[in-house]
Amino acid sequence: MSSILKPARIGRTVRTDGGVAVKGGRRRTISWTTLKVRLRPGIILAFLVVMVPLNAGLVVFVYSRTVSLAFDMADTAMRRTTIEVTDKIDSLLAPVGQAVEALVAMAQLDRYGLRHAGSQDKVLEMLQRLPEVTSLYAGFAVDGGFYQVLRVRPGLDRLGPDLGVIPAGAGFVLRELDARDGRMVDAYTYLKAHGQAVGAELGPVRYDPRRRAWYQAAMAGDGLTISDVYAFSGTGNLGLTVSRRLTDGDRKPVGVVGADLSLQALSQFLDQRRVGRNGVVFIMDEDGRLIGHPRADLAVSRVGDRVSMVMAGESADPVVADAVRRRGAGAGDHFRARLGTGGDEFLVAFQPFPSRFGRAWVIGIAAPVQEFVGPIQRASLMILAVGFGVILVVVVAVLLLSRLLTRPIQALIRESDRIRQFDLAERPVVQSGIVDVDALAESVDRMKSGLRSFGAYVPKELVRQIVASGVSTNIGGSRRPLTVLFSDLKDFTTLSEGLPPEDVLERLSRYFDVMSHAIHDSGGVVDKFIGDAIMAIWNAPIPDERHAVNACRALLGCMRAEDALNAAFLAQGKEPFSTRFGLHTGTAVIGNVGSRDRMQYTALGAMVNLASRVENLNKTYGTRCLMTGPVEEAVRGHFLVRMVDLVVPVGTSHPTPLFELVGPATGAPAADIARCSLWDQAFAAYRGRDWGRAMDAFGAYLAACPDDPSGLLLRERCRLLQVEPPPVDWDGAIRFTSK
Repeated sequence: MSSILKPARIGRTVRTDGGVAVKGGRRRTISWTTLKVRLRPGIILAFLVVMVPLNAGLVVFVYSRTVSLAFDMADTAMRRTTIEVTDKIDSLLAPVGQAVEALVAMAQLDRYGLRHAGSQDKVLEMLQRLPEVTSLYAGFAVDGGFYQVLRVRPGLDRLGPDLGVIPAGAGFVLRELDARDGRMVDAYTYLKAHGQAVGAELGPVRYDPRRRAWYQAAMAGDGLTISDVYAFSGTGNLGLTVSRRLTDGDRKPVGVVGADLSLQALSQFLDQRRVGRNGVVFIMDEDGRLIGHPRADLAVSRVGDRVSMVMAGESADPVVADAVRRRGAGAGDHFRARLGTGGDEFLVAFQPFPSRFGRAWVIGIAAPVQEFVGPIQRASLMILAVGFGVILVVVVAVLLLSRLLTRPIQALIRESDRIRQFDLAERPVVQSGIVDVDALAESVDRMKSGLRSFGAYVPKELVRQIVASGVSTNIGGSRRPLTVLFSDLKDFTTLSEGLPPEDVLERLSRYFDVMSHAIHDSGGVVDKFIGDAIMAIWNAPIPDERHAVNACRALLGCMRAEDALNAAFLAQGKEPFSTRFGLHTGTAVIGNVGSRDRMQYTALGAMVNLASRVENLNKTYGTRCLMTGPVEEAVRGHFLVRMVDLVVPVGTSHPTPLFELVGPATGAPAADIARCSLWDQAFAAYRGRDWGRAMDAFGAYLAACPDDPSGLLLRERCRLLQVEPPPVDWDGAIRFTSK
């Protein structure tokens, strides 16, 4: 026999499954079922065999979940970044559009005012405030007049009618195509700043703004328009134009105002907005052509003087080309894929361009996954290493300190047993001088606190009763008689539509609280909350011989609790609740259903479905609480009831007597007794097929209870049956074909 496992002695004998052993002339019986384990070796063995693999699995699980969450966070960050980049690109073009609008307003006030020094000064100020804009200008329809303020960018050294050298120190150019001395001239004035001319030229007019694409596009629309990429007249630089039609006081078109945005400036802007070091931000138009790219040379194809736009799916940038092709193949606007020649994984997002410029452009962003998840993955690896390091430290600590664990163990066992009984009352934490035992005691206390919180999400009374009854937690169940209650709030969806979600949650929680108390006080168990509905059971898991009587008491308690709650709601200016109840008794299967790691203790069977159908029939009869015939038989003499009808609910095949629970039989108000007596007389005539007498009796009942929908329903039914009597073999049951 090892030193770890030893048989337990009982008196002078030790039991065994293998027979009887004799030692020293005495018989001893040894049973392996009574083997005891030495505490210290047992803890070490159990820890090594169970806890180490368990903790290792937990660490690996945490690592894998962290990596998964990292990718989820990356997707979220990418979506947010896409919106931010879109907003930034919008912030680039929005001021350009505003400048065009301002120039339209200026030109509408006085077309010829653009030649005034004050107007030119304002246009020059606009251009200085918009570093991305190359020029601001206006072209007119009548004579092809053209007024432009142009920025001299680095690399632009020739300009003018004859492409002469730009004078030194010139920062801006004022270009005017206008009639002078009876003829149209193309005049260039080179400015260092406003009012500081450094040169001027005159030349013949070779340019007509009315023939330009930007002019024609603006004339065809009412708002701001963005052109395709083209070569600017005069400078030859590539770019696009934001333009708008100019009208006179009669809203007749008289010209176009525009602003040029160079492709190089757009590329620099996109390059500054890239995500991470290797990300790319690009723009493509509605036809899939590449409008903007951090590298201007990749956005267009230029052969000599001919400029053509590149299809984004055929771009020289393999990341952009792959992203666009995958989107076209159905990957969607947000996806993760390996792109480019290196095969790196990228997060890709496409976002529609703001529509106020009249173009259905799309902004695309591709960012390497590592830019988002790299730091988190490195932190996850550190967590993995630290987790395994902690496991090793704990193993060593257990080997060194296990012999000191025995003193507080009994206290922890007692506390654990209380927790098993779901006794979660506050008690002093077990104290120990051993760090591990102290940590265990604190863990038990934290577990108890966690269970208190957990108890808010599960029926604590159900847990206590299951523990007390000794019901197995294995999947499966057994048949037994049950009483099942279903409740549902009338018009709850309509009531909650006009309320803030916080108000709905607070009111519904108060409602469930008072209902649960009424059910528990009568020995019932809340099986589940289904939206605003409640399912409760009696006679399980703890047997209850009076389960039907207790269920009826609970139902009356629920109605009283609801009335009190509604009074509080009305005092607060809130709409009251109205609950419909259904009660049925029968045999069902009660037990655990679900999976091995997540199960629910509940009742299943046709009787449960019938209880739900009965609750729903309240809508038909205008009643508050209905019960079936089996319930009425079980509680007869205890409660005041009235038979409402004989029905065959949808999903059933046999007639079921339907009763309304009015109140307790003892001490019932005289008015209720009289009302039930009138009803019974009328219903007896109805059941006896004496339609005329039944109509008169129901009329007498309605005279006393004019607002009873069930009385109106039965009287109208008698009238119809008097006109067209039912077949002789009619069993008197009303069959429902829908819920």
